[in-house]
Amino acid sequence: MSDQFFVIDMQNHFIPPAALKLARKTEEYDYTYSINRFVQAYRRMTDSDEHIAWMDQAGVDMVILSTAAFVANGFEFCRVCNDGYAEVVKKHPDRFKGMIHVFPLDDQAKNRDEMKRGLEELGLWGVSVVTSFRNMSIDSSLMDHIWETAVQFDMPIYVHPTIRNDIWGGGKKYDLFLTASREYDIAKAFVEILYGVVPRFPELKVIMPHLAGGLPALLGRLLAKHQPQDFPIPEQDRGQWIPVHRAEELGLVDQFKSLMKNFYFDTAGSGGWVPIVKFAMETLGAEHLCFGTDYPYDLNDPQYAKRYIEDIAGLGIPQEDKAKLLGGNLKKVFRID
Repeated sequence: MSDQFFVIDMQNHFIPPAALKLARKTEEYDYTYSINRFVQAYRRMTDSDEHIAWMDQAGVDMVILSTAAFVANGFEFCRVCNDGYAEVVKKHPDRFKGMIHVFPLDDQAKNRDEMKRGLEELGLWGVSVVTSFRNMSIDSSLMDHIWETAVQFDMPIYVHPTIRNDIWGGGKKYDLFLTASREYDIAKAFVEILYGVVPRFPELKVIMPHLAGGLPALLGRLLAKHQPQDFPIPEQDRGQWIPVHRAEELGLVDQFKSLMKNFYFDTAGSGGWVPIVKFAMETLGAEHLCFGTDYPYDLNDPQYAKRYIEDIAGLGIPQEDKAKLLGGNLKKVFRID
């Protein structure tokens, strides 16, 4: 709704009421804990009209709906969720795009069929997954049928943070499972996809949440250790820390960037904190960024989502870069006219 930009929110959560009734305690997580803790969020999350009211007040033109953190509730949850997404997308095609949900540990043939159904019958686009499942990392071969199907139909993958109380030993103490432990899992998933998935599926389009768990600050460290086995590196450098200027001389930085060509990173998860967006513009580049709010958990009050958009619009960067971040990149990935 901005006078200057078409704004699309990449991280916006919706659960159809029929699907929410299927949420339970699983091997992953007790989903009733979140539902009871964040009562207002889940009231908003099941109400598409409230989504639209929030969008109108915040200045958001369109949102990409997903709720991958709940897919561990199983195939039936995912099927009912996909059906509910199709209903709201059909009712408001100019405001909502919906992603497909499957649980990777379910039967792979059923998952393939559900992804195809979501695309061809329900009008959904893209597949939403989480950073890890139980003891399974995202580069596991169990995920290959999802990557293969996404590449087959040229659909993007959106990777949402997992929710588990005991993730990386953080637990509920200091809410680490919601803050630092969760962000580490995102950063870990980015590295696993970069090295374990992209070389096998080079055309895969991947959207990472929360700027990949702080990737702007980690990027230099990753570049200093980027040493693919099949890349020619002088013997004295192999296995050592390589200063970034030296990595540039060796062609390692360009090779790293080539692996990142189809990655996008949303700006959700930081409470609308603009300094990290400025940092991401410099380190990741406008062509890799997309706007996100994490509604209805984070910027659930539309006045703060609106201020976030205004702050980004006020950055001292080229207008075309702002347009890419606020909606342009997602228009391309989601084929929005």
